Amino acid sequence: MEELYIKLDNLKLALDETKTIQEIKRLTKKISKNKELLELIEKYNYTQDERIKEKIISNEEFMEYKQQETELNLLILEINQELKKITKKDKCGL
Repeated sequence: MEELYIKLDNLKLALDETKTIQEIKRLTKKISKNKELLELIEKYNYTQDERIKEKIISNEEFMEYKQQETELNLLILEINQELKKITKKDKCGL
């Protein structure tokens, strides 16, 4: 089990260095400074107005973030598949 914890720590370190994670961090900082976009998101959450949603979606920073978010979700799926393989091997060895 100790070996699994070591591998998970190594995985976390490796993930922090991936382009996707670096881009998400960069875009999160950039978006958090974009007051206009944040106000639009807040208004949309309150009103669910489709015109506001279109403005949000047309924002370049938001589009970049969503693209990186999709990449991250695909990476998470890959990791989960590999973890399932590892845990199946451990269970068979019992």
